[in-house]
Formats: sequence, C-alpha cells, structure tokens
Amino acid sequence: MVRILTIAAAVAMLVLPPALPAPATGPGTIPHTTAALAAPVPPPAPAATSLNIPRTVDGHRTNVALVIFGHSTSDQGDYPQKLALALNSNPADGRNYQVFELITGGDGGFLWSQARFAPGDLQYHRVAASNPLQWCTDAAGNRWSLRRVRVDRALNGSGDPTGGACPNTAPPNMTCTYYDAAGAHTATGFGNCLARMDFKLALIQDTTNRSWPIDDWNLDGAVTTGDTWPASRIPDAAEPCGNGRNGVINGRIDWNCDGTLNGLDASHAVYAGWLERFSLALLSHVDHVFVAQKPLEFGATCPNYPVSEQANCRPHNTRTPTASRPFDHFYNPLVYWEWRAVQATLNTDPRIHPGESSPRRMHIRSDDCYDVGITTWAIPATVPGRPTSITADDAEWQGGQEVDAENTGCMRADHIHHNAAGGWLMADVWYEGLTPYLN
Repeated sequence: MVRILTIAAAVAMLVLPPALPAPATGPGTIPHTTAALAAPVPPPAPAATSLNIPRTVDGHRTNVALVIFGHSTSDQGDYPQKLALALNSNPADGRNYQVFELITGGDGGFLWSQARFAPGDLQYHRVAASNPLQWCTDAAGNRWSLRRVRVDRALNGSGDPTGGACPNTAPPNMTCTYYDAAGAHTATGFGNCLARMDFKLALIQDTTNRSWPIDDWNLDGAVTTGDTWPASRIPDAAEPCGNGRNGVINGRIDWNCDGTLNGLDASHAVYAGWLERFSLALLSHVDHVFVAQKPLEFGATCPNYPVSEQANCRPHNTRTPTASRPFDHFYNPLVYWEWRAVQATLNTDPRIHPGESSPRRMHIRSDDCYDVGITTWAIPATVPGRPTSITADDAEWQGGQEVDAENTGCMRADHIHHNAAGGWLMADVWYEGLTPYLN
C-alpha cells in the first residue's frame, strides 16, 4: 500500500478560513447563486494524469469495468448506464465500458467501511445510527452492514457470512458484453462478467447525511477539526463505545473512544477515514477508485436551518445565503458539506482520484439545474439521448403550486432523487471528471 499522507495530516492541510456571506436575494425572485460564490474556496482538485489504459489488448477492444457504488440517488435517473453510453459513443476512445452496479438504498459512509461488527467491537453500537434496514444482527450477536456484505460477496464470489440473517446481500444478476480476439461475446453473472474485464475502475458517489451527518456545526463558515458530532444529533443507542466508555465528552461524540475530544473525532475526518478504508479494500479488486459527493437534495432539510428561517423552508423558496449555508435555496447543508470529507480522502493514496473536475462540482451543477437549468455539456451532443438542455426545476413552480414536478428539471417530485434528465446531469459531471484520466 502506497501512502502519501495520513487522514489526520490530510485534514489538517485542508482547514479553510470562513467565508463572507453572499449578497441577499430580492423578494419574490428566484435568483441564481452558485455555492461557489459564497462558500470557502476549496483547494484545487489533484491534477488529472492519464491512467494509460490501452485502447486495445491482444488485438481487441479493451474491456473496462465501471463498478458503481452508491445509493438510490445513483439508481434513480440511471446515471451509470448513461455514463457508459457516453464513453462507448466516443470513436476516438474505442474501449468497451461495462457497468457493474453495487448500489444499495440509504446512506453509506460508515457502513461501507466494515462488514461485521462483533459484540465488543469499539464501534459496535455506532451501527445503530443507521436505519435498521441497512444492517442486521445474526444469532451470535454480530451486526452486519448489508451494503458491505453485498460488495464483499460480489467481489470475492463468497457465500453469505451472516448465515441468512441479512436479506438481499447476494450479488446482482447481470449480463455484459466483452471482447476477445474472436470479437464480441455476451456473458452472464456478476463475477463471470467482472473476470472478463481487462481494467476495473470503481466509482463511489457517497453520502452519510442521514446517519452520521457532516456539517459546519459551529456555523463559522468552514468545516474544520473543531466540527465534532453533537451528541444531540446521534441516537442515544449509537453513542456508547465498545470499550465501556459512554462515547460522549462535553456533549460531543468521542468517535475513537480514547476519552479525548480532538481533530481525530471531527465528523469530516472520520468520514474521510471510512472512504479511505473502503477505497483501499476495493483496490484489492480494482485498478483505481474515483470518489465524488452526491448532488444536492432537500430531504429533511428544514431542521438544519435557523428557527427564524424554517417557516420559509420549502422547495423553490429563496433565502439569503450565509457562510455556513452558502446557497439561495433551502438545499440540505449536510449533503453540501460532505465535500470536505471527499477532499481529505483524495490525499491518501495515488490510486484514489476525484470523480469531479473540481471540488463541489456535482453540487454546483445540480444547483445550476435547480434554479437556472442546464445548457452546457461535457458529453457531446452526438451521444444518443443526451438532452440539448434541461429546464430549471424552479420552472415547475407555477401559480403557487408545482406543475409536472416529476419530469421538470433534474429532480423528481420528492426533491431528493433524480429523473432521467438528472441522470444525464450526474453522468455529465462524471464524464467531465473521468475523461482526463482516460485520454
């Protein structure tokens, strides 16, 4: 394993100064203020260097696996297949890109990082912060992460380690196209298809906003080592440590259970550690890992705003951006601030890369789609099905009500998941971020 920086050192390098608030928005208007105008300026993304993946292997098209890790956000709108279509439509590339989806609903973060938590494991109780549908307990009292068990079974070809205690952990059924010297062939089965690939890339689009959320907890306009989890935001059952400590110091979560509250317990630093641990495990099966944050959402967002703003908190309403909520709509800030963990993860191993061309690109582009629409693309217009443009989600607000909210803009009517157009938006951000590595 090649290490450049520890997570702690990487986080320390990424401490950012507070930002100035953005200008106020006018009453009755729906202005466009991208997060970039109000947020701290992040460090640039690491320079993209070609991975030197050959275009042919033994005289045939190179088979490249895109192994997709994500949540329902990645599933609805189907960005993975749209991304593969865009890559396969480039005659100058010539490789054969195939999608392998390991998508599980709910949020990940912690539950990507480890499959089994035995009684007495330091973080055994912390599993309970996640929705009960995300984990299970076997007859021996072990707690299992359903999403990680599913990943391990798919990549290792192993049986069910939970003894049937956890449902829906079998690898997905799939069909793929692969090339050899005789031409194109069809295969079935996740493991069988993956074995036919010449190169394998893992694409992680993650979020932890529903269980162990990342936020600017002290509202100073930057997520730093001082932003540890308030115990009030974590279920009581998930607070204790496996070593007998109660896991709380002065109302904050002592994540590593050492009895001291410091930067190692900062929410974004811990999250970066989860992403690093998961990415390094994947690198036993794939050649490179790419990480991106998820696009914006509105789910359960209003309690994350000051009480004075909550009466106005609903989709399409505008607000005055602040340093800790640097946008003019009521987007979920817990999703926004996850970019800090993604940035820390990218400084840990040279095989872990940003999936976005610049920090917060996914959030900024989804902000664009919500309030002004999309007219510019990285994916060429020649790719079948790519829209010419996408109307803003705000355009569905007519006469004091939403009209055709399911199909207007990038987001579905729930303002959490994405429709087909939103799938193209996500695919475009990934295409823009990946192509420098593929050239």
